Amino acid sequence: MVVVVKGLLLTPQSTAPGDEILEAGVEAAGAVLAADPQPRCSLLLLTHAHTSPSVVIEVMLCCPCRHTTDSVVTPALRQVRAEWGAAVLEAGVSSSHNTTHHLLSSLLTHSSQAVREWWCVTFLVVSDDLQFITTWTNLAFSKGLLLWPTHLLALTRQPITHSATLHNALSQVNALTLSCQERCKVLSHLPYSSQVVQVAKWSSRHGLTLTSHLPLFPQKFHRFIERPVLLITAKEFPPHIVVREREDTSLAEAGPKALEGGVLEAGEVPGNKHIFTGSMKQLADLTAASMNFSYIIRLASFFGVKIPNGSASGMVGMVARQEVNFALGPFGITEWRAKMIDFSVPVTSDFMTILGSRGLPEVNPWGCLLPFAPAVWAAILGALALLLVTVVILASCFSLEIPDLAPYFRVLLQENTVLPCMHEWERPLLGGWNVVMLVMTQSYTGILMSLLSVRYIHQPFQSLRMLLDHPTTTMIWEHDTAYVQHFQTTEKGILREIRDVDEAGGITYILTTNYPSMLREMVKPGSHVFIGEHLSATILMAQQFSQTGQCDYYTSREGFMPFIYCMIGPKHSPIVPALNTWVRWLTEAGLYDHWMKSLVSNSTACVRPPTRITVRTTLSLTNLWGMFVILGVGHLLSLLVFGLEKVWSRCGPTLITTTHLSS
Repeated sequence: MVVVVKGLLLTPQSTAPGDEILEAGVEAAGAVLAADPQPRCSLLLLTHAHTSPSVVIEVMLCCPCRHTTDSVVTPALRQVRAEWGAAVLEAGVSSSHNTTHHLLSSLLTHSSQAVREWWCVTFLVVSDDLQFITTWTNLAFSKGLLLWPTHLLALTRQPITHSATLHNALSQVNALTLSCQERCKVLSHLPYSSQVVQVAKWSSRHGLTLTSHLPLFPQKFHRFIERPVLLITAKEFPPHIVVREREDTSLAEAGPKALEGGVLEAGEVPGNKHIFTGSMKQLADLTAASMNFSYIIRLASFFGVKIPNGSASGMVGMVARQEVNFALGPFGITEWRAKMIDFSVPVTSDFMTILGSRGLPEVNPWGCLLPFAPAVWAAILGALALLLVTVVILASCFSLEIPDLAPYFRVLLQENTVLPCMHEWERPLLGGWNVVMLVMTQSYTGILMSLLSVRYIHQPFQSLRMLLDHPTTTMIWEHDTAYVQHFQTTEKGILREIRDVDEAGGITYILTTNYPSMLREMVKPGSHVFIGEHLSATILMAQQFSQTGQCDYYTSREGFMPFIYCMIGPKHSPIVPALNTWVRWLTEAGLYDHWMKSLVSNSTACVRPPTRITVRTTLSLTNLWGMFVILGVGHLLSLLVFGLEKVWSRCGPTLITTTHLSS
């Protein structure tokens, strides 16, 4: 079941001469509830002992009271009461700060229980203490009870413009204020601004009347009424975010006040000392234009990881501490991050890959063995053995002497031979074997000539297992990312082995700003490999290809550690659902993927570079030394057999004679 929480907040002034203002406020609240597009919610009344809540309680619950009449109970309140019920929570008064905080926590606990029990809840908070309202609102917001579907309505005779803390609290939730003095005004607190806008008014004679184009409970985060300047953070993360130094510092020195003139072009953000480009920058520009805000980007160095004190570093920590309004990223979704911040809808997805240096074109010295697969070589030797066994068996069947088997070996080795007198049944066997070997020899010769013109390019690390099996190769990871946090907290599997390598000092951490020097000085020589997002590796290879025209790097066939990437905002912040609407439209239309592809040239040139190339050149010893090794081994074996024959010719007869005499 989905629980939608709505809040109704009424705050009468303690110096009111009677309960008439409060009764009028209840009627005004009834009018607001009647105009609510979703009025069917249970009522949870929160009161404070500083206020005499009997009028509100008895009117809202329709109980007999000396201060109320039946005319006060409006049809809207009667509908809420009858269909979904109501509950009352009252907080006492205490001069102790700890006791007051305990009372607020108790109210918050019971409110949470009501939310779990009811499908839809309307909070009605009655208090003369603006500090009580502010504190309760902030606590409820931090606990997730006042998410954006929550409606807050404040009834007060106090000058709310003088309470900055109350304005800040109500501006971050879907709140209205009923200011009932000479007449009742319905006010909306604008976020990221000190302004309060009147959206309606109420009187007992004319009822509720809208006074602006804004509806009740306007979607003030969907498109800001007053254009604010938001502070966001980002780090270099090509092609999402690309950073370069600004040459003209006049705009950076102008600061946020430069926005007042309204002469800045799209994408020109005052207060920034760097120029930001990339697909996330385009997404931020289009979102800012749609939601009517400007922004200043604070450049960060890390995404952020969880640190021992329970907080986070980098951009995640900045957002969690609400030092910025949101962060571009994009950020990989992890469990520990979700406890600190809120993720937007997915922007893109990616996985990790290995980026290594391609070796120089090499000739396989054992290319003479490659024309035939090992199974073919085994089949040839097996056919020869079968042929020899057949010849021996047939000779024994005809009671003949052991036939000469040398011609069959000489045909296999393409040696000329003088055939002895052969029997009739031997000729078909030798002729068939000769035809087979002729076909095989011609095939071998043609394939060998083709293979001698092939160069092999070494690409050794195609998986994590192959990389871990070579401990002499150092891995490079980006500093403070979700991937690093993931393998550093893994207790088993191959990621645990990476953690062991890290603890042994086999991993080097760098920043994205060091990527170009990393490729030249560490990855290119072959002593290091880079472990990063597949998209980042593709961009690095594309940039290198654009500069040199060569594919000097490769990515592994295996991908691992997939992540979904999103923007992030403070926990329970209403700006995240507002951003989700626009981000979802842009990503579903395919704009983000289009931006990423259009920003990178030659992105597919080196995605899957060939491992073999064909060249036309003269054959050298480097091409054929494997054949000479085989020739040398054959000569050594021949020399060994020749020596054994000489020894046998001298010692063999003597040994046979001695053995015969002794027997």
